Amino acid sequence: MCGRYSLEFDEEFYKRYRLVNKLQVKTSYNITPGQIMPVIIAQSPNSMSFMLWGLIPIWEEKKDKQSGLINIRSDTVLNRTWAYKYIQFQRCLVPTTGFFEWKRTNNVKQPYYFYLKNKKYFSFAGIYSEWKNPKNNKVIKSYAIITTFPNTLMQPIHNRMPVILKEEDEDEWLNPDLIEVEKIKEFLKPYSTNNLETYTISTRINNPAFNNKELLKPL
Repeated sequence: MCGRYSLEFDEEFYKRYRLVNKLQVKTSYNITPGQIMPVIIAQSPNSMSFMLWGLIPIWEEKKDKQSGLINIRSDTVLNRTWAYKYIQFQRCLVPTTGFFEWKRTNNVKQPYYFYLKNKKYFSFAGIYSEWKNPKNNKVIKSYAIITTFPNTLMQPIHNRMPVILKEEDEDEWLNPDLIEVEKIKEFLKPYSTNNLETYTISTRINNPAFNNKELLKPL
């Protein structure tokens, strides 16, 4: 699972993702479901869009109050017919600088912060949806982060982790000509343990109201 992540913004963000539309992005150290965050939805040239974290799936579209999917399992997107349109035609990059996971020990859940060793920005593999509300014609764009089984660093902490794409694979992930599910499957593997770091942080991260760099300090 991936229920919180961070995005520390600077001008290098635009260069890193080769963006043609430089929409203003704000740093957030404690991104929670339901927030509007940037995702990359097209390549050559790359373009950015702001979307709601919590993908509105097809069975929720007719409800008055929709429930979104913040995560979607890799086996679900590969094996469920309803998910094919997303994984084949509506893939996106979810930019981040780190993410959080919790380990349960007795009655306490200890948060951990994960980040890449040698790179500031990296990307989760995501899927997105665009839905028009028939009552007011408002278009709601939403996204979910794909999860996979854990690598050896994550395994003692949690049984799922977000799919982290290698930077050199990001363009192919966005490639609209890539629709073969068997080829897409190759991207949905755990990220290398050798390139990922983690440490424990304060339980203040549990409160969405806390959103400053102090949250990322190691215990």
